[in-house]
Amino acid sequence: MKTAVVTGGNSGIGKATALALAKKGYKVIIHGKDAEKTKRACEELKKLSGNNAIEFVAVDITTILGMKRLASEIKSITSEINALVLSTGVILPKHVITLDKLEKGFAIQYLSRFAITQLLLSELKAGNAKIVHVGAPVIKGAKIHFDNITLNNGFKMIKAMAQEMFANHLYVQEFAKRNPDNKMVMNMADVGIAKTEITRNVNFIFKIFVSIFGKSAEKAASNFAFLASDETVNYSGYFLPKPNNPSFKEKINYDPEIASRLWDLSVELIK
Repeated sequence: MKTAVVTGGNSGIGKATALALAKKGYKVIIHGKDAEKTKRACEELKKLSGNNAIEFVAVDITTILGMKRLASEIKSITSEINALVLSTGVILPKHVITLDKLEKGFAIQYLSRFAITQLLLSELKAGNAKIVHVGAPVIKGAKIHFDNITLNNGFKMIKAMAQEMFANHLYVQEFAKRNPDNKMVMNMADVGIAKTEITRNVNFIFKIFVSIFGKSAEKAASNFAFLASDETVNYSGYFLPKPNNPSFKEKINYDPEIASRLWDLSVELIK
């Protein structure tokens, strides 16, 4: 039985992707911050999928210690990971600094993804894993603020979101470059407008927009389940910009020096 790990798997896109993989016969390990909520999601997934091989891990990954704890708990469950879906995300309208002196959105939406992947590298290699980012297109003008990574000067929600998502695109690009044999692959797909809990911190108008135009999490999850499980996914470093259309993909190709510099910074941060 193949094993899949889904971060942020207790709700939204993560939960829907976990369900799709469970229906395909995977053993699924879901992660969430809240223990009771994640346990309930685990039981619900078992009932909906008819698959009892579903476990959960509840860890707060806003800190580097939490990221390391999550990796450790996953290691205690499995020695081989065939699919890793990185779904944890957040939209924060206010500037919040974590215990590690990092901007909270950057820590959750980018650095935790980097950390979990690197900390589980031996398990991912053992399973020739397909690694998938739940993502979005790069916002025009996005940059990595190396001299102000915490955005202490001039924080804006859109500026933070732009940095976080650009960082994930750069990570996918650099990971593919550093693993050219494609035994492990990493790709990203656009979630589009979906009805998920990620909008809980945004204003009322945005919530109304999503409620009217957003698609269900189940529909939005199709590309992520595809990238995590389909045997034809033998490529790495790509972005699927069209939700529900896995046949269209674009090679991620930004400045390699910036991608390499971000990788080195991320390694230092998770030490």
